[in-house]
Amino acid sequence: MEDSKRLIVGFLLIFMIMVIFQFYTISKQKKTEEPAQDITVQGEKQAEKKEFKTDIEPEQTLTQEKGLEEFFTKRDTTGEREISEKEIVVVETNLLTTYLNPTGGTLDSIYLKDYKVKFSPLNKTNKLLSTEIIKGNARFPTEMIPFEVQIDDIGVEKRVTFSYLLDSLEIKKVYFFRDDSYLIDIQCFPRTEYLHRISCFDTGEEFPREAQYSGVVYSVGKKVQNIKKGDLFKGEDRDISGTIDWSGYKTKYFFIGIVPDDYITEFTLNKSPDNPIISMRSEPYSRFYFGPLKYPILASVKKGLEDAIYFGWGFIRPISKVIYNFINFLYRYLHNYGIVVIVFAIVMILVLSPITMKSFKSMSKMQNLQPKMQELREKYKSDPKRMNKETMELYREYGINPFSSCLPLFLQFPVFFALYSVLNSSIELKGAPFILWIQDLSMKDPYYILPILMGVSMFMQQRFLSPQQKTDQQKIFSFLMPVIITFVFLSFPSGLVLYWLTYNILMIFVQWYIRKQG
Repeated sequence: MEDSKRLIVGFLLIFMIMVIFQFYTISKQKKTEEPAQDITVQGEKQAEKKEFKTDIEPEQTLTQEKGLEEFFTKRDTTGEREISEKEIVVVETNLLTTYLNPTGGTLDSIYLKDYKVKFSPLNKTNKLLSTEIIKGNARFPTEMIPFEVQIDDIGVEKRVTFSYLLDSLEIKKVYFFRDDSYLIDIQCFPRTEYLHRISCFDTGEEFPREAQYSGVVYSVGKKVQNIKKGDLFKGEDRDISGTIDWSGYKTKYFFIGIVPDDYITEFTLNKSPDNPIISMRSEPYSRFYFGPLKYPILASVKKGLEDAIYFGWGFIRPISKVIYNFINFLYRYLHNYGIVVIVFAIVMILVLSPITMKSFKSMSKMQNLQPKMQELREKYKSDPKRMNKETMELYREYGINPFSSCLPLFLQFPVFFALYSVLNSSIELKGAPFILWIQDLSMKDPYYILPILMGVSMFMQQRFLSPQQKTDQQKIFSFLMPVIITFVFLSFPSGLVLYWLTYNILMIFVQWYIRKQG
């Protein structure tokens, strides 16, 4: 992702400047002798897996039928017509409003009530989910069949049956819904293979760099793969085979995909300049997910499906999951994700405090060693190698690690990237307010107040790290680093900037305390 690359460059730049500044400061010191509502439970209830039992009697087989070729050849198409809006079948559950079309028995669009978004194909003339019948090497689309419709409402379960009969051949497509689930089951007749086609969709929402988060996502042998949205509009069709655990298309916060009980063996990316489609070969019975990229819901639908959420690179992902679970645990009690981020920064300070204190004590020892360092410089000024060797011996004798001042920042590196991924990808933080002007912690600060305050806090922090008497070069460093970091953070999620601001302020107090203790 371009956004990730920018983050890497920015953070490496920050890290390099801080390292250079620390070593430059040490060098000069030597010379100068200066010392949630419960969202998890609710999500799990919404996503309980349900096996639908049908009372449908199949069951013709293809060997008993006239043959699909003859059927599609002889079928009278003169009666085909456009379905009026009034004839669209609308199915309501507690979570979804689904729009089904009797012509073809297709799923045209779907509305998620809790999130107030509608999934619609990128190309409005296409269907969100359609089906083809497979017999041998031939495929027979069902999109123009004028099905008869039967709707059965059985308590919390609903069933919509599309059926079409010509002579002795009956084609059926049955949708199953539950009130508290984002899963929709589909069972097709006759008993043969089917090709389900998912159109790439959008939700009508606009986010910065939305295309970087959208695209095809699938799992092969428990390993998640992503294909960016931009790569779906050009090039040749692509067949993907193997032990495919699940597959589908996602936007930044939502996902449509096939979720088999075991696995499917192949699917195809049908690339197109206006409407890419994912075609998945399936048995007559299939399960589809139409819902949010929300960790507890996805995990309860099928183990591993939660990895459809982008939580960073492989080595970052476990840290991201820990952070995600921790901040949502805190949210159950604090009910404000901004306060949760602040508490998380406090926890990180406490966790890293032993290392931080050791780092500052090491710097203090180095300051106390300045007279001895000056003696070594005078004694070996004509032999730099010997001077470096003696200096390192002096460090070892007094138990000083010259690199320890950078260790706290280095340990923050993976936490920073993990938190960035969580804030950017977690639907819980979508539209999550903090205070006053911060009404969405997943978006940048609209007035850039937090980044500016963060830059000021870094400048103040440098005053504690730097010697009291600075050279001109040190003064430049003290101003340059906060300015660069401020510009890097201007477009970052305000939740991430809030974390870094809080961390800097707390570090100032930690440094003050350590100095006070001598």
